[in-house]
Amino acid sequence: MDNTEVKYFFHRHKRLLITLVSIVLAIALICIVAVKSAGTDRVEDNVQTTTPDVVQFTMPVKDGVVIKDYSNTALKYNSTLKQWEAHKAVDIKGADDADVYACYDGEVVSVTNDYLKGNIVTIKHSDSLQTVYASLADDISVKVGDKVKKGDVIGKVSTSAKGELNDGAHLHLEVLLNGVKTDPNLYLENSNK
Repeated sequence: MDNTEVKYFFHRHKRLLITLVSIVLAIALICIVAVKSAGTDRVEDNVQTTTPDVVQFTMPVKDGVVIKDYSNTALKYNSTLKQWEAHKAVDIKGADDADVYACYDGEVVSVTNDYLKGNIVTIKHSDSLQTVYASLADDISVKVGDKVKKGDVIGKVSTSAKGELNDGAHLHLEVLLNGVKTDPNLYLENSNK
């Protein structure tokens, strides 16, 4: 292709080329705006990854051992349900019949039962922060409306969570930040995370 043919090609297809360049620039601009609006402290599923400045939870089970850690993207095997799944909680095993403590000051907003999660207590710590304690024994120590302090007994570990029965008696701890399940290790004292 000589210089005359190139000029002729660009002259003849000028509108098409301008349109294509405009589309590419628009897509690039949309991508830049989307990345910036996603924020720097959030990742997939809007899960907060920065450590909170003020809130520091106490371990909810004395001498508890994490038997299944939080996982947002890497799948964990559930031997009870025989499936791989995200595990947006921390499972903590303690001694048989071990007490479960409120991680932080707050108000009990629900006491429920779910076949897969067992007996559940939800504590609201602020407008944006809640903790969910699942797989509790039937003799729950709190009721809706109770104010609790960090370290108050709210129940005992058990096998009430039928969806994790093969894991034995344990606490299934979830943290909700603005309604989104968040890694509890970001809040727990003495966490290696």
